Amino acid sequence: MLQVKIPQNLSLRNALNFCNRLWDLEHSDEYEFDFANLGRVEPFTMAYVANELKRFRKTKPESKFTALNHQNKSYAAHMGFFRAFGLKFGNEPGEAAGSSTYLPLTILNVSDLQKEAADSYDHVGNIIEAKSEQIAKILTRQNSGDLVDTLTFSIREILRNVVEHSESEIIEYCAQYWPTKNLVELAVLDTGNGIMHGLSTNPFLNISNERDALHLAMLPGVSGKMYKGVKKRRHDEWQNSGFGLYMTSRICRNGGDFFIASNDKSIFLDRTSKNDIECKYKGTALRLRIDTSKIFSYSEMLAQYRTEGYDAAKKFSGKDAIEPSIASTMLARDFQET
Repeated sequence: MLQVKIPQNLSLRNALNFCNRLWDLEHSDEYEFDFANLGRVEPFTMAYVANELKRFRKTKPESKFTALNHQNKSYAAHMGFFRAFGLKFGNEPGEAAGSSTYLPLTILNVSDLQKEAADSYDHVGNIIEAKSEQIAKILTRQNSGDLVDTLTFSIREILRNVVEHSESEIIEYCAQYWPTKNLVELAVLDTGNGIMHGLSTNPFLNISNERDALHLAMLPGVSGKMYKGVKKRRHDEWQNSGFGLYMTSRICRNGGDFFIASNDKSIFLDRTSKNDIECKYKGTALRLRIDTSKIFSYSEMLAQYRTEGYDAAKKFSGKDAIEPSIASTMLARDFQET
């Protein structure tokens, strides 16, 4: 039997290191996971570790898995952490109703979003935006305002990326709002092909590894679907232009931070730094941390970031720079009114 102790503090770095070590464990007929030390958990690290434990179990179908000292971990149980990786304890993902400060680990089926769009003769982008607005309102307990709009935009752009690029069947998300800290954390994970695969259809990008793909994906105007030679469709505000990740990360970096993992590589971004971190994930995982005290007029903020991004894109691509799509710089309700 091999015993594995879950870390006390599942910070971002600790969670990544723990999951990396998980894949280096020697084979055993029985694995015993001890949660005695587990203390404070956050949305992203909870979802990330649950995903990796679930994947680890699937790679060891003949091994026995047991858990110890998890019975008093009420917050993680309530949020759906244990059920997410197969332990029959606590709520199922999405079972808890959520509150004014958190959203439990929840799983969306991409096919359900696409079916809803088809059944209502609508664009899937509008369906995703409506879902994102619902999430933002539940999380903040506000029906309108710059914070709701900013969160709606950020959530929508990340969910769109999953649906349009990842080929993942599911989207997992959870979130926490700490009003006294002026901080919102949103976690979004998928089990798709990763960033490199999504950009591989662009013949003008020379990508040899996942790290290169991640760094390129963070640049404004870089896309696997929109590049020189692709015809821009008239009256298609949702056509991809490669600005979604840039715009979302720019919002986060204004006082908060942005983390994205794609398979075996990841990047951490804040206002002043960019750091590469090794990981062993399968798919794409994002953590958005937004400083709510730095949210100013939603429309002015996005206009400023759009201008900065397009100027940067022109430096990178010259006359071939892709102009931001309407959808990547505003909410649907705004561009549908113009």
